[in-house]
Amino acid sequence: MSGRGVEMGNNGFRAQTADAAGRGAVRPAPVLTIAVPSYNVEAYLERGLASYDDDRLEGGLEVIVVDDGSTDGTCALAQRYAARRPAVFRIISKTNGGHGSAVNAGLAAARGRYFRVVDGDDWVSTDGLAALIDELRELDADLVVDRKREVDMVTGEQTPFPLAAGVDTGTVLPFESVLTNGDTVFQIMIHTLTARTGYLRGLGIRLLEHTFYEDYEYVVKASAPAATIAYLDIEVYQYLVGNANQSVSHANYVRRWGDHGRVVGELLRYLDAAEAGGVAGGLSEAAIAYLREKVHLIVDTHYNIALLFDTDRRRGRERARAFRRELRMRNPDQWRRGERRYRTALALNMLGISYDRIQGLMAGRRR
Repeated sequence: MSGRGVEMGNNGFRAQTADAAGRGAVRPAPVLTIAVPSYNVEAYLERGLASYDDDRLEGGLEVIVVDDGSTDGTCALAQRYAARRPAVFRIISKTNGGHGSAVNAGLAAARGRYFRVVDGDDWVSTDGLAALIDELRELDADLVVDRKREVDMVTGEQTPFPLAAGVDTGTVLPFESVLTNGDTVFQIMIHTLTARTGYLRGLGIRLLEHTFYEDYEYVVKASAPAATIAYLDIEVYQYLVGNANQSVSHANYVRRWGDHGRVVGELLRYLDAAEAGGVAGGLSEAAIAYLREKVHLIVDTHYNIALLFDTDRRRGRERARAFRRELRMRNPDQWRRGERRYRTALALNMLGISYDRIQGLMAGRRR
């Protein structure tokens, strides 16, 4: 396309840029880079890109659409936005490597002082994003956490997620100061997290590739070493739910058991390194306790996938028992932490009670 340059990055991907002021022009660094991992999301991407296509965001925002080897019209759609608003949109075209690979590429190419990830089938509140960028201009924190909204693609039902009660907003806090409040910790997720780009690069974060569920790996590795955090009462991320093709559907969790297991294994390795003082910058005892709890949560999820999500109950029991044996040898502390979930889920499995049935019973009690 006219006026478009092609850059070869160190990772071998092709970064496409369009110069508004002539070839070779250098623009001031933006405040925020949003990486948009995109694989065959032509049907959804228009809504996401349109939410960044706003005059208020020029100069403060960079959107890098990482086309992860799509075979549909994803790249062509992104190119139209890059041609119309080159000061905001860039495109990286690369061979397929999975979501983690796309995040890796986006972080490597980011020019913004802060970095976050918004998937290609999701979008943002434009007003919220503009407010976030204004706040980021003045903030200097390793992590910034805001609010999200879930939107059901079938029913259109919307569920906002407010900040935890009592959270101190709009100010930079020591990360350790929020670790005693489980509600504030729970809100640190990929949909609400912005991180300082230099901080992430200093950690040397590189996510698993060709693997689903590495978003949890990203959140854990990005948050555990943090020194500072700020919470903002701003809604940004609009998360589309209810799609049977999503990786978080129960059937896909079961089908991608091996992927989830790789993430569990990587986080166990990361925990071992942190406990031995081998994580960049070193972790405090409070941060290591936080890390142990985050690993425990994904271990519990692994048991749930095998014993409650899998409709082949015998296969689920075999998977759970094999994982439990491996975990006991690899990390006895995490094995002990997971025993209650394992035994409870195993009993429910033997009784033929699924996770969906449990959720239905709980919903009935709430009514």
